Amino acid sequence: MNKKIISVFLALTAVIMIFCSCEKQSGEKKDTVYKDKGSAKTVEISLPYSSGDSFNPYFAQSNENLALSYIYCQPLFTVKSDYNCEPVVAADFSVNNKTVTVSLNEAVFSDGSALGADDVAYSFNLAKKSSAFSQRLKNVESVSASGTSVSFSLKSADKLAANALTFPIVKSGTADGKDSVPVGSGVFKFNGREEMVINPYCQKISSINTVKLCDIKTPELAVSELEIGNINYLFEDFSEGKFKAIVSQSKNVTLNNLVFLGINAKDSALSSQALRTAIYYAIDKENASATPYQGYAVAAATPFNPDFYELKNVKLPDVKGDKDKARSIIEKLGYSSGSKNGVESVSDKRLNLSLTVNKDNMFRLAAANRIAEELSQCGFKINIVSLDTESYKQRINEGNYQLCIGEVKLTENFDLSPFSDGFYKKCLAGNVNFFKDYGEYKAGKKDINTVINSFLNDAPFIPICYRVGVAAYTKLYSPDFTYAPFDIYGNIENWEASRESE
Repeated sequence: MNKKIISVFLALTAVIMIFCSCEKQSGEKKDTVYKDKGSAKTVEISLPYSSGDSFNPYFAQSNENLALSYIYCQPLFTVKSDYNCEPVVAADFSVNNKTVTVSLNEAVFSDGSALGADDVAYSFNLAKKSSAFSQRLKNVESVSASGTSVSFSLKSADKLAANALTFPIVKSGTADGKDSVPVGSGVFKFNGREEMVINPYCQKISSINTVKLCDIKTPELAVSELEIGNINYLFEDFSEGKFKAIVSQSKNVTLNNLVFLGINAKDSALSSQALRTAIYYAIDKENASATPYQGYAVAAATPFNPDFYELKNVKLPDVKGDKDKARSIIEKLGYSSGSKNGVESVSDKRLNLSLTVNKDNMFRLAAANRIAEELSQCGFKINIVSLDTESYKQRINEGNYQLCIGEVKLTENFDLSPFSDGFYKKCLAGNVNFFKDYGEYKAGKKDINTVINSFLNDAPFIPICYRVGVAAYTKLYSPDFTYAPFDIYGNIENWEASRESE
């Protein structure tokens, strides 16, 4: 009898323990997922920011604050330096004609709440209206959220559309105003205004656990702040058109800024495809860019960034040009090619052209003079028209030029719409087929060889170079340079820190 009582008692005890255990599990708060690497010491890095600018990426104007947004927020995708996209919050994606469907990974914001499809839609709608992200999202018309996936509707098919979906994702409702600091799901979170600490809900392990922020009052002071050790990393893109000497360890980084020779194809002479092609081959792009840009340029044979992965197995024209080919075309068109049998020829049939340039940008002014020299060797007589910034913009906007030196910052999906329907549209020839072929390439219907040949046949503009920036850093850290320039702190959690920084 006693044995039966004991058995019943034990059984009841087991049931009660199981019930209590289940009740406790369903009610407990979700644990943080971050685990430090074991070092009790603080390993910190100091990065620049602008106190006069917003920390909200959808209102920020400075490169410093925009770059920081990728530390405390995560995008759907980031882009590698060869322009392959890398999923971050995205688990998988598909591109079907004009629709991009993205399934989401599990991610948690720094306040412990789960990142969902509605947060992505909220962030997209802010990004679409922002000055920092509107251009790269130009071809994305709308977004819809459903469960654990989001769908983006495109205006035109784009196989590289994921490269444009790099906007930071913030928690819905936390980024409505300029003064708001959004909640993100990045490796770090804000701890006051000038410090970031580990986001305890982030699934990534970081070798750096504290980010100190140093206020850069003016761009001119940034270099000195690096040199005296107040900051550990600085990215300089020379956007002001002037060289800055930086005494530090550094790495050259090819930007996605294309410098080109614009051609007004409405001009009677320049409406000839053959003449535009002759101009393309007449210019040694290395000679036209290396010295003018003081070595901070990579000569370009096509509109595509030389680092683009699709160019790896493509035979490209020589960036040094082909003056013999150029002279042959010029002579067939009835113009003097400048020399015959090695003897310079001064002929009434030399083609006179004006070359308009912004004199406030020293790089481009130097490039214009070098391009004029290159073209003069093939018989052209070039008159350089150097104008201040506002006068230059007005001339270009009016289409009042023959040749011009321009620069366009291309998005990571290589959107060439600034040429086809933007600033230079009114001066494009009506019979240019390149942009149609380019559209079919983006839709996956033509390969890159075909579109490059189409470009060479039409030569609607002449690529000169892609500009180069500098990532400068102290010896305390080894940054990762395998990411595109917009993500200058890419993979920061795995940057190697020396013992001196501990």
